[in-house]
Amino acid sequence: MGSHRFFIKQVGQAPETIRFPGDIAHQIRNVLRLKPDDVVVVMDGEGRAFQVRLTVVAEQETIGKVIEIGEVRSAAPALLHLFFPLSKRDKVEWILQKGTEVGVNAFHPFISERSLVQTPEMNDKRTTRWEAIIREAAEQSGRGRLPDLAQAGSFENAIQTAANANDLILAAWVGEQQGGMQASLAHVKSRMGDQKTPPSIALFIGPEGGFSDREIDHLKAEGAHTVSLGANILRMETAAIVFPALVLYELGSSDPLK
Repeated sequence: MGSHRFFIKQVGQAPETIRFPGDIAHQIRNVLRLKPDDVVVVMDGEGRAFQVRLTVVAEQETIGKVIEIGEVRSAAPALLHLFFPLSKRDKVEWILQKGTEVGVNAFHPFISERSLVQTPEMNDKRTTRWEAIIREAAEQSGRGRLPDLAQAGSFENAIQTAANANDLILAAWVGEQQGGMQASLAHVKSRMGDQKTPPSIALFIGPEGGFSDREIDHLKAEGAHTVSLGANILRMETAAIVFPALVLYELGSSDPLK
């Protein structure tokens, strides 16, 4: 099995050869300095893995022959959808990169009352960059599927999306004094053995100024559980990584009450 992984969408159902796109070809040729006969793994982002033996590594093109097709099964105990407010570019990019490495399955940026960015409009250049950050982080961390990146929208639309498509909604809130994550996850955890697919959980984090009282009321009205991430007040981008990591840790424990 090759040690280097690359995500390439739309490789076909049963390809015999794979032609690597320009950015990946550049990485193979100039960064990793791979040679013909080296074996790499190509992922299609949907769970299929192709072992590919490089046949041509040249300035004009990089091509490989498919020698085996398999599937990558995720061992994650839950599918995590991270809902976060739009912010400065470096913060968003940090969240996408580290969230992918931690195990987030989908990113849902939104506009809240106190978010630093107040328009959901995204140009193609920024969207392409964000998708590239997710892809590279998935390759680096050995993920079998690419996390989804949703279009940015309003806070209200984000809540509706979360309520319609998830088994549980958790919201990290500094005003929560008693809500423990363990108790909120206990019911989901008790059902995990009976479900054929992992539970889907929506995680909400607030902006730099925190959720407004109105937003917290809206979340609770949709059945969200507010939880604390600890005694210390975390930066938004820190909470975005700590939150999914804690949830995955709790669900990975053998005792649902621990």
